[in-house]
Amino acid sequence: MAVTTKIYANTLAKQNEGRLLSQEKLRRLAEADADSLGKMLVDYGYGSLIHATADFGADALIEAETRRLINFVESDCFDENTAAVLLMRFAYNNVKARYKFKLGVAPREDALYALENDVGEAVERGDYSTCSDILAEALKKLDEENMRKPLSAAQIDAALTKAMYAEMSAKAKKCGKAVKKYVTAKIDFANLIAALRAMRLKADASQSDEMFLQGGSLKAEALGEAVRGGLENFASHFSETEYYDILKRVSDGGFAALPAFESDAGAIESSFFDGDIENMLSEAPTLHYYAAAMNEYKTVGIIVTCIKNGARDEINKRVRWSF
Repeated sequence: MAVTTKIYANTLAKQNEGRLLSQEKLRRLAEADADSLGKMLVDYGYGSLIHATADFGADALIEAETRRLINFVESDCFDENTAAVLLMRFAYNNVKARYKFKLGVAPREDALYALENDVGEAVERGDYSTCSDILAEALKKLDEENMRKPLSAAQIDAALTKAMYAEMSAKAKKCGKAVKKYVTAKIDFANLIAALRAMRLKADASQSDEMFLQGGSLKAEALGEAVRGGLENFASHFSETEYYDILKRVSDGGFAALPAFESDAGAIESSFFDGDIENMLSEAPTLHYYAAAMNEYKTVGIIVTCIKNGARDEINKRVRWSF
């Protein structure tokens, strides 16, 4: 990748962020009819790869926008470790898909992203020499488990997701405080969402403990205690954290509020940097743009999917308009 200065990267990030959709434009999209949705997206700068009046799906639309973001990180980020953190989710997406190909497990319909340092093809061949130590160890363990009993797609995803966050946390230690805070929040939200989903499914508590990710600010013991306390009291266990307000919405609204909580998580990740986004010598402007863009893509994807499937009423259940 090409490494630039913070000032240069942050200047580009602020320019790109200026092209993100305002809250008003997102509301207009949510109110649009299915026939005019494509044209509105093109008018707003989305969908360079789709025709304004053509039938299109949310996945293809968001994939095109995500590739632009990946290109920014690969070409213009100021630090290799920061870039690695931001690209981790895409790199591991490729690894998960390729590993499933290798085992003959039908993968989900995830895109394979074009990355400069993609190890996915090597993973599919069973060559882990170019992988990080964390990833190589996880893949070898999966191989051993698969020899005993064929793995499911869900087992592969769970193991590699855990490795992804471990590697993200390791990379963040070499970065500045803004990146560390971003990764800590990502891990905290992943743990909270996993715990809430397990509660909804009435899963065994030991499964939640096994899935717990290290590297966040929340402790496994506190999360376990919150799960045992039930949904109504869940938020009260985190009253001294930055997550209390949105967790309270879930406690008050029940599991029906869980999709909106997951939407809130993306919005909060970008808001963590609000106080420092004018400091062009910090990591904050680039991270703010990246987190805001990812949150916007998810929001647009929800809007498009709901409208095209005749489920407009679901939009407000899944999207918070407070960001």
